[in-house]
Amino acid sequence: MAMVGGTLVATLLGRNDPGFVHNGPLAGLVAICAGSDVMHPAGALVVGGVAGAIFVGMFTLTQNRWKIDDVLGVWPLHGLCGAWGGIACGIFGATALGGLGGVTLGAQLIGTLIGVTWAFAGGLAVYGLLRSVTSLRLTPEEEQTGTDLTIHRIGATPEREASW
Repeated sequence: MAMVGGTLVATLLGRNDPGFVHNGPLAGLVAICAGSDVMHPAGALVVGGVAGAIFVGMFTLTQNRWKIDDVLGVWPLHGLCGAWGGIACGIFGATALGGLGGVTLGAQLIGTLIGVTWAFAGGLAVYGLLRSVTSLRLTPEEEQTGTDLTIHRIGATPEREASW
């Protein structure tokens, strides 16, 4: 049901853009992972729908307004939808909303905050180490050519095949 919610909302908000249509289901699935065992199907539908909206909104914002180079939308899809799912488990897992109980919103908030902090610290450490050893960015010329040819030496189109 979370996959359905993510698909419907991402398709609607993303105006049938194929990238949103195909990532909406993933957003719903990422979000439902934390509470799939305690939520009612109707709650799962809502959780997936909110995740689809989070993905479309935040992907668009990061790409168009903030100009952050996250082409696949990893941060909004896995980071934000995963954090939403952790919190949503505490909301929709409650017996008052048809869930099985055994979870609390406070515990889910704390656990999600710890997970986000751990991921952020780990990301800073890994990218800091990589940045000290090598460049994380391509030159403008390499960006124009593309990473397939620049780094991997393979082409995706016959007319641009390299003859290495």
